[in-house]
Amino acid sequence: MSHLFTRVQLVALASVTLAACATPSVFAETLKGKVDVANHSNKTLVVAGITFQTTAETKYNDALQSFANLHQGQKVSVDFDRSGTNVYTAKSISLEK
Repeated sequence: MSHLFTRVQLVALASVTLAACATPSVFAETLKGKVDVANHSNKTLVVAGITFQTTAETKYNDALQSFANLHQGQKVSVDFDRSGTNVYTAKSISLEK
């Protein structure tokens, strides 16, 4: 069995590699801290100086239930995706004790 790639295999491999590089990177992370700002008009949240966007898909734990129950000074845990430059989307927000 040869370890050399055929020209067709190399072209296919290069296409997959280029497609992977063209897709924006997304990193799932978690941040715990106090709420600096809860902007109820545009549903953004600032924790530790980072602004998080919320969406209709953002989940809230039983203690919060919705964005309306978020207030400055609360301790929270934010699970979020980071994509592109400075775009943070909250996937879930939980009230911490």
